[in-house]
Amino acid sequence: MVYPKSFEYINSIYSVSESVYKNAVEKKDNRLIAISAVITNYFNKIVKNSEFEIKDLQKSDHINLVPFFEYVSLNNIEFYDFKNIKIEDVNVTKESDLERFVLSHIYYLTQN
Repeated sequence: MVYPKSFEYINSIYSVSESVYKNAVEKKDNRLIAISAVITNYFNKIVKNSEFEIKDLQKSDHINLVPFFEYVSLNNIEFYDFKNIKIEDVNVTKESDLERFVLSHIYYLTQN
């Protein structure tokens, strides 16, 4: 199921995607670059399916995660445990599983 996304939520995801990409390039970390691509693809998809435009978003080094956590809480999204995840845990044909996968990465990356 796809849940409605606020401007603030989309802006939060935008800030995360920019930060993760910048960090990945600086560290020359191929794994992080791949995760960054997944987050960026998710971001592009939610912007495309929204009434907002990329030009309306505000770049910031400060990432406001409040809208992220509100969205997760409101929609009862449980993060994947990447230490115990199995390939069959993520159904790539289900949009909700893919979203949960991306949001789990965002959560773990922003909590370090």
